[in-house]
Amino acid sequence: MKIFICFHRYEVRMTITYLAHSSFLIKCGDLTLVFDPWLKGPSYSKQWFLWPLPPEKIDFNIVDVILISHGHEDHLHIESLNEFEKSSHIFFPFQWRKGIKPFLKTLGFKKITEAVSFRTYFIKDVKITYIGFSLESVIVVEYDGEVLVNINDALNSNHESAVNFMLKEINAKWPKIDYLLSGWSGASYFPNQIRYPGKNDIEIGRLREQYFANNFCRFTNFLQPKFAIPFVPGFMLLKKENQWINHIKFPRENVNNYYINLFEIQSDINFIIAYPGDIFNNGELKKLSYLHDIPEKDQYTFAYKHYSKQILESNSIGSLDKNENDKLVNDLRYWINYNKQLYHQKVLQDTVFSIRLEDAKENNFINIFYSENKFIVERSDTPLNDRRLLINTTGEKLIYALKKEWGGDIITIGYGLTVDIYDQLTLEKNLDIVCVRLITRYPIARKDLRKYPIRALKYYTNNPKITSLWLKQKIQLKSYVNKYPYNERDHWLTYNKCDLCAVCKMPNINLEVF
Repeated sequence: MKIFICFHRYEVRMTITYLAHSSFLIKCGDLTLVFDPWLKGPSYSKQWFLWPLPPEKIDFNIVDVILISHGHEDHLHIESLNEFEKSSHIFFPFQWRKGIKPFLKTLGFKKITEAVSFRTYFIKDVKITYIGFSLESVIVVEYDGEVLVNINDALNSNHESAVNFMLKEINAKWPKIDYLLSGWSGASYFPNQIRYPGKNDIEIGRLREQYFANNFCRFTNFLQPKFAIPFVPGFMLLKKENQWINHIKFPRENVNNYYINLFEIQSDINFIIAYPGDIFNNGELKKLSYLHDIPEKDQYTFAYKHYSKQILESNSIGSLDKNENDKLVNDLRYWINYNKQLYHQKVLQDTVFSIRLEDAKENNFINIFYSENKFIVERSDTPLNDRRLLINTTGEKLIYALKKEWGGDIITIGYGLTVDIYDQLTLEKNLDIVCVRLITRYPIARKDLRKYPIRALKYYTNNPKITSLWLKQKIQLKSYVNKYPYNERDHWLTYNKCDLCAVCKMPNINLEVF
């Protein structure tokens, strides 16, 4: 069924149209804004595909302002941005790293604002405020007495102290919120892509999705908006061994019941379940998507049919030739030894792991260990016997990832790997974090801080509370005396369901029938 949208000039305050994934189109009088447009094509090197599909016909020419919450590819999507008029005004959160303005200029945009946290920007009669934390941000839009708060991905999986701080700041500045938008799901290789003895992948995956739904309800309960709109995890995975992840999402259609179950109260909050093409105004949702008539768990039948060609392509593994394999080993050797500066010598000495390349026909293992103050990276027919873990991926993905400064995203967010962990000590030491970080390419914070000290000072001056909290977390959550990365997450792989729900402060419910 094809959906066509015509955007009319309504005589109302805000009109909200859900487009796809994290993207909404907001009409405020004669000004049109759009959040995080990923509206065509795949993301993360053809690993994420849009689902549900956006409206077939979108008038990109009417958009005056593009509001981007952060730099992940499913929010800052080049193919989609290329569709907009280059006269559109782009907002992006001010960060202590440079580079976003030159990048957006290469796409043809000329009006670019790096929004400083808590500073309000006026465009016509619309007020726009960003609140950034780390690399994420909350965006607030105000128009004609109405307040829209888009949490997006900013609070879903952040540390509880950061979440509580952000919620209090939002509530203090905007005690009356009309619309609260928030993501509804996770996107990371952890815990779904971790294989561990005794782990039930589907049960843990569902509990993790419940955790994100639980967080959404907690945000909603604290902020008490008039309307709460959880938006779908609008992507699907096509690789056969990853398709199960599509089917463990917590159903949004049950959010009201879950909210009551969690807080044991009847609520005046209106939960709005929107699909691409739906329009919300005057307190009513205009349902234009055929998906409203289909239970969420049954919708992937249509998705797999739509992407049948791409499924074949995604499950067709190429062949890495000897020259490509040799180059990959050389590139890995360089970047692993470059990234070793991130970790203490004790951690490096404990980092013994192997990579299995699914697309290499011979010598399909790369063995990595630390010796004489450097990492040894060697091809082999077999993995190391004393390895702490095994990373499974393709040479094609690693080659692609190492070409780009933020290329690690296609491995970690894009579900580009699985990790076999064999013992609890490896989990407790978070050695998978160490190994994955060593083989991926990301900027190193302290280098950028030294490279751009004036910008870093400006960031701190404009964001003293947020930066102080971030620094406090870095100090408090810094590795213990043993120097390993500190991250409280091994309970996701080792606890039973009852204990996990207790630790995460979630109700223990039957996820099969909820």
